Order: sequence, then structure tokens, then C-alpha cells
Amino acid sequence: MHALPLPETFDRKAVAQFAQTLMDHRGGDAVLDASAVTRMGVPAVELLVAARKQWLVDGHSLRISDASAAFLSTLDDIGVSLDLLHAEAPA
Repeated sequence: MHALPLPETFDRKAVAQFAQTLMDHRGGDAVLDASAVTRMGVPAVELLVAARKQWLVDGHSLRISDASAAFLSTLDDIGVSLDLLHAEAPA
């Protein structure tokens, strides 16, 4: 499975663009590569939480891979666990 790279600067503008990328990949398992993220805002986290919920409803998995320090720091700053962003498809 090919990993979808998250934007390096995952701000409000990037959220609007990446939301369409997510919709284009809906209906199957997805891996989101967070290795290049250098800056991320709350709207990006909100998008990822919403995507997780949608992937669960659709019965597919959604995983974050290779989370950068900036990605993890933003999650920590707002009190969100990386596990909250993962959706596991039913077995």
C-alpha cells in the first residue's frame, strides 16, 4: 500500500487541499506518511480525527506512519494521542 504524504506545512490552506486527497482515497485502507511535517495546526488534527472516524464507518484502516517530531509535538501540545488517529479495520 502506498503511503500518502502529509504536507510539510499542514496549515489551514493545506488542510483544504489534503481533504480532497483523502476523499480521493476513501474506500480502502490508507497510510498517511507524517515524516515531512514541520508545522501543523489544530485544523490539520481535526481533519485527521474526522478521517479516522470516516475510515472506521467505512470499515477500513487508517494509519499514521513515520510521524515527525513536529507532528508529535503538535499532538502533545493539544493533548491528542497518536493512537486516536489510527483506525483499524474489523477483522
